[in-house]
Amino acid sequence: MDPEELMGVLRQTARGMGIVDMSAAPVERWDTDPLISSRIGPGHRPTDIMPDARSVIVIGVPVQKTIVDTAPSIYYNHLYGVVNSLLDQASERLALELNALGHRAVYVPRDGYHGIAGLRELPEAFFSHRHAAYLAGMGTFGWNNVLLTPAYGPRIRFSSVITDAVLPYGEVMSEGLCLRCRKCVKACPVSALGEADYPQAITVKQACVERSAELAQVGKSPCGRCIAVCPVGKDRGPSPTPEALESIRTYRKPPKV
Repeated sequence: MDPEELMGVLRQTARGMGIVDMSAAPVERWDTDPLISSRIGPGHRPTDIMPDARSVIVIGVPVQKTIVDTAPSIYYNHLYGVVNSLLDQASERLALELNALGHRAVYVPRDGYHGIAGLRELPEAFFSHRHAAYLAGMGTFGWNNVLLTPAYGPRIRFSSVITDAVLPYGEVMSEGLCLRCRKCVKACPVSALGEADYPQAITVKQACVERSAELAQVGKSPCGRCIAVCPVGKDRGPSPTPEALESIRTYRKPPKV
């Protein structure tokens, strides 16, 4: 099966699970792209996980704008979990399909860390899906340190499949999508975003982690404000009414007795 035909089969498989955003990157880009090679060190690259890897497939699931606008809330908290679960299931399904077609493949879990407690100890995952998505040509980085896409801005989450299959690859975007409006900086409740664009300035991860820990106590993590206010993307539309926003944000997990 040639690369284009194989990618067609994988796209059809992904579409059957509701996945429409998908691309791939050759593993060589982790060594040759200036941004990625300087940010992603040994132990965190595709060939560290699968030494004979040739490609990384990246899939994305949008995070619905109407729900993100309510963040932090139990509504967004629930959506976040559903999206993560869908990504894990879909990427494992693609890996199994590649295996059935005679290729080696493994999926990488959406969140490669042990929750908030794990992030306090080591505030990074063992594999970066956002950098993989960048190398697959799915978007460029914004001031808020997350990947911005033309369709959804930062309101999309990714997972990856590492494989020895050769595939058609997306081209890394040459023009940035960030408007540098700094709305994300102003919206951050813990001042975790810097005074320069990524990668010149990096999110103060510990501040984000502690904010998530605080919200988790009431069942409303993650925060989500920096991606809610970002004007990049075509997923614009009316937000819930002020009355609905106030009502939804009121709900919280009762404190432990």
